[in-house]
Amino acid sequence: MNIYVAGWGVLGPGLPDAQAARALLAGEQAYRHDRVRMPLAEGLSANEARRCPMSARYALDVGRQALRAAGWDPAGVATVFSSASGDLEIADKNCRALAQPPIALSPTLFHNSVHNAAGGYWGIATGSRAPTTSLSAYDDSFAAGLLEALTTVGPGRACLLIAYDLPPPAAFAAVRGITAPFAVALALTAERPPGRCAMLSWEWGCCEPAADTPMPDAALEALRVANPAARSLPLLRTLGLQQDGILSWPDAGGGALRLAVSFGP
Repeated sequence: MNIYVAGWGVLGPGLPDAQAARALLAGEQAYRHDRVRMPLAEGLSANEARRCPMSARYALDVGRQALRAAGWDPAGVATVFSSASGDLEIADKNCRALAQPPIALSPTLFHNSVHNAAGGYWGIATGSRAPTTSLSAYDDSFAAGLLEALTTVGPGRACLLIAYDLPPPAAFAAVRGITAPFAVALALTAERPPGRCAMLSWEWGCCEPAADTPMPDAALEALRVANPAARSLPLLRTLGLQQDGILSWPDAGGGALRLAVSFGP
């Protein structure tokens, strides 16, 4: 079965959205590690937006970008949310509250601490009741999410992959080296979209040793290794260039996800 990329979204340092990122990743403009713009919480009421954590805001922002590019109504689109660490800022606050008597755990923080919080806010913001999955695979989280999304797509069943991770607070920084915020979304479908688009074919499992596909630009390569969700950058570069390519993401078990990207005439 052929799987197509109908649209994508991105938010990270120097990459404010897919439109701006396309020129940067294609080498038409020089990349600069600029400050990240504040992500939107579109679709949420004022009260929900105040409760929405920053990690979910990143997820909502890139998801909306990808949907707009694809021209999809979110109501019937299955979603996969992938994050290596979830929201460590909230985890840190909850741990501090539990460690300091008297224990006064915030109901809002507890509510937002679960790994599928971003998926919940997505459902509220879009009104979607479509199936959703939230997963984590440490530094392999983007590849694991992509594999889950690829196997979710079917005839008449599109899927939106959203991967995101933010830098941790100081208490976690020594053991979790995420140094830049990053989020990405891919709208995947089995129905060929109009115009020139990327077609994906893939294989996964134990195979010949594979290395991570790097970025040719040193600054973008530094960003790629600084955040598990930014492991998507080689794929985004291929989409921006609109050139065929073969990408790989090895896993800790000795296997790899290999992805062939091709563009039709």
